[in-house]
Amino acid sequence: MSTADQHRLSYFEAIVEAFDGMVYVCSPDNRIEFVNRQVMDQLGRDPVGEACHQALYGNGEICPWCPEQDVFQGKTVRWEFRHPTTGRWYYNMATPIANADGSISKLSLCLDITEKKQAENALLESQRRLSTLMNNLPGIVYRCRADESFVMEFASQGSKRLLGFEPHELIGTGPNAYQRIVHPQDRKNMLDLVRETVAMRRPFSFIYRIRAASGEEKWVWEQGEGVFDDHDRLVALEGFISDVTAYKEVELDLRRENLRLRSSISDRYRFGDIIGKSEPMQAVYDLILKAAASDASVIIFGESGSGKELVARAIHRLSDRRAGEFVAVNCGAIPRDLMEREFFGHMKGAFTGANADKGGFLDSADRGTLFLDEIGEIGQNMQVKLLRVLDGVGYTPLGGIKLKRSDFRVIAATNRDLVKLVKDGRMREDFFYRIRILPIQLPPLRERKGDIPLLIDHFMATLAKGGQEQRHLPVRVREAMETYSWPGNVRELQNVLHTYITLGKLDLMGQISDTAVDEQAATEALLPASGGLRQRMDALEKKMILSALEASRWHRGRAAEALQLNYKTLQRKMKAHGIN
Repeated sequence: MSTADQHRLSYFEAIVEAFDGMVYVCSPDNRIEFVNRQVMDQLGRDPVGEACHQALYGNGEICPWCPEQDVFQGKTVRWEFRHPTTGRWYYNMATPIANADGSISKLSLCLDITEKKQAENALLESQRRLSTLMNNLPGIVYRCRADESFVMEFASQGSKRLLGFEPHELIGTGPNAYQRIVHPQDRKNMLDLVRETVAMRRPFSFIYRIRAASGEEKWVWEQGEGVFDDHDRLVALEGFISDVTAYKEVELDLRRENLRLRSSISDRYRFGDIIGKSEPMQAVYDLILKAAASDASVIIFGESGSGKELVARAIHRLSDRRAGEFVAVNCGAIPRDLMEREFFGHMKGAFTGANADKGGFLDSADRGTLFLDEIGEIGQNMQVKLLRVLDGVGYTPLGGIKLKRSDFRVIAATNRDLVKLVKDGRMREDFFYRIRILPIQLPPLRERKGDIPLLIDHFMATLAKGGQEQRHLPVRVREAMETYSWPGNVRELQNVLHTYITLGKLDLMGQISDTAVDEQAATEALLPASGGLRQRMDALEKKMILSALEASRWHRGRAAEALQLNYKTLQRKMKAHGIN
């Protein structure tokens, strides 16, 4: 044997002895010709010369799993088998060896893989259970790629029950890809919310609408979170989508029923603190109810003094945000160089005199309503910053570095032409469309003069001092007020009545009217110049009853209260004086 052959033999022996399994060579009649140390250690003897099936596996005949014919025909065979007696699993490889005399021997390598097989079986069982669980959940378990549109790459069998689509139809960017069946009005908001929450390493949860294979619209609740690698890079989204249509429809039905019941009052002369039963005001009440049922931005148009803040407060009080604060901001009263500080707050040390952190309007309005009166007075620089807040980006207090967010609903108001402001470049177009989602137009008082008597009665009762009897307006004063154009609207009416109660003069547009004469002098002028006491007393009593009836617009019940008489007594006196 040459030196090279000796080296090769040494290498072969080292490899064979180092192999962590059984290595043995058999003759064509299945007699063992060679074994490695592992075989001898396992058997406790040298089995050379014995039948391999008897020595190694305890079988009286050739093992049923042995591919000896294939090997002796020159093939290399690999297979796994489980020993029927011990129950252990083995991985075998058998290959032919050509001998110098032309005969063929069989080289076998056998490795015990019981632990590996048990681990594989445990993994398969775990996968089977997980698959069974996922496919029987009343919803869709999914995984999405971390791309721009979060394309779905896995969906469970629940998609068939929930949507009517097979899982493979939702995957990728095909015609029925999941993103395509999300309601168009909800799609952008859904994606924006996912991006925002994932960027903050927070789980997301929201409700939106989808279109099922049948064309039916359903409400679903999606909850999930981002999956990040060891380098903190987003690699996927995983979550669960469930059907909440039944619950959502109950909620919507309750809202619609509530709206219907509140809207069914045909003669609403008062809506919260708003007074008026005219047709224009009934239309405003309907818009208030619709706005309260939504969470979209509202803008109220109306002349100065027409009651825009009262409408805003009514919307807030009827909305789901009524438990939060109503923060009213007069944008025209804030200097522009202080506006950012007032809205976003400031941190301690942000400027001279900032001795402590202070929240702004947005902090106060969290979970509530932010009322922006005179919205047209906000400069473009501040418009950009507010627009970022409304789009969910957030804001930073003056002197701070940490981004903050506030969950609020915007109600804006103005007496200016915002379209003209946009055309003139004084208001950003994107800001205009962001706040002008639900518009409400308040009619001026001159266009609803039928409400003036109601407003007069309301303010007269309000202005009466505690415990003091409510005063009544002479007929000529009422007529003057009901025919006046009221350029200052309801606020002017309230102020005029306050002046009249205090001074006894009717001041319309700064001019004192002589129609507001002293009531006692007017009454005395109408009394008969002659006659006895009874005659003069009857005349005075008749005049007082007529005045009370005119002040109450001939409502006998209110007239009786004003005269401090019971209703039957008033009727008797009216009959006695010939008052019909």
